Amino acid sequence: MRNKIIVLPPNRVRRNYKGGLLLEKAYGLPNPQDGSRPEDWIASTVGARNPGLEEVADEGLAFLMDKNGRKVLLKNLFAEESDYFLGAKHKEKLGTELGFLAKLLDSSMRLHLQAHPTADYAKQHLNSRWGKLETYYILGVRPECEGYIWLGFQKSPGLQEWTRIVMEQDKTEMNACFEKVLVKPGQVWVIPGGLPHAIGEGLFVLEVMEPTDWVVRCEFEREGIIVPPAARFMGLQPEESLKIFNFEEFSVSQIQKKCGVEPIRLHTKSNGFIDLLIGPKQTECFVIRRVSFENNFKVEKAEIIYIGIVTAGAGIAQSGDETVPLKQGETFLIPAGVDHINLTSNKGRMEVVFCSPGYDIERI
Repeated sequence: MRNKIIVLPPNRVRRNYKGGLLLEKAYGLPNPQDGSRPEDWIASTVGARNPGLEEVADEGLAFLMDKNGRKVLLKNLFAEESDYFLGAKHKEKLGTELGFLAKLLDSSMRLHLQAHPTADYAKQHLNSRWGKLETYYILGVRPECEGYIWLGFQKSPGLQEWTRIVMEQDKTEMNACFEKVLVKPGQVWVIPGGLPHAIGEGLFVLEVMEPTDWVVRCEFEREGIIVPPAARFMGLQPEESLKIFNFEEFSVSQIQKKCGVEPIRLHTKSNGFIDLLIGPKQTECFVIRRVSFENNFKVEKAEIIYIGIVTAGAGIAQSGDETVPLKQGETFLIPAGVDHINLTSNKGRMEVVFCSPGYDIERI
């Protein structure tokens, strides 16, 4: 499986909300529809945590199909052929884990209000190297929906009152803590651990985060979907898990300034450019770049793994004697052992977003 450009099959994961219509349209599935698997976990070496639901073996772990039609987990492939796929520096810093988690997320409903632990909290209370800082690259908004998220407390209740609100499921007071933060395609957001948040209905998002599935969910029911008790508080006592929340109060304009990220132009060519969407100012865990171009564009890379997502347009990727067609919505992997690929758009502009581990910062 030592291909230079590896197109990844869909890796759908169950969540406690509905969505996925746009994912199924991108895959070209017949009769696309929303359902209980609204996320595609891209090249994931992280297992999904779905306590309270029927267990699904290896859920969340990405895979490839071998020549005999059998699934091969990327996690195992990385361990067996780590020099080619990950490289020596990666193994030194991260072992054979990818070191971040990227998802395509398509919501048909507002997600349950939630928050994630910081890395410090996770180390102290969850025996985990990582917390769950998240970043969003907004790809689209369904035409019938208003693009928004909830982010941070606009009216902070404090820990004691918040504990009451959550345990009593006082939805009136819970909702009163938040105002809509409007978002639109092309925007980039960072959500540090501890900030309460909820993605609004109708958003299509590339979500890249620290490589865990830790979450505290504060709404136990939305639109008839009940979060099982085991999935609410990360296995901790409620009073302990609710301490992860950042109870600082932010106006909408303050949270926009705190969490909105302006892309940085890294390179410009006559037919395209490379932007830094997320880098060391936001997190040391991963780097996100956006390549936008017409016609032909060469992407050079060091000995590091790249995960690519075609976010607009279509075309081909070529390296050596390999040529792979790519269309909007497809995801692919470029191993560390490949030093460049050439991208060619079919018609008009093509956009590809590349995610790589955080030690890639020396190339920024």
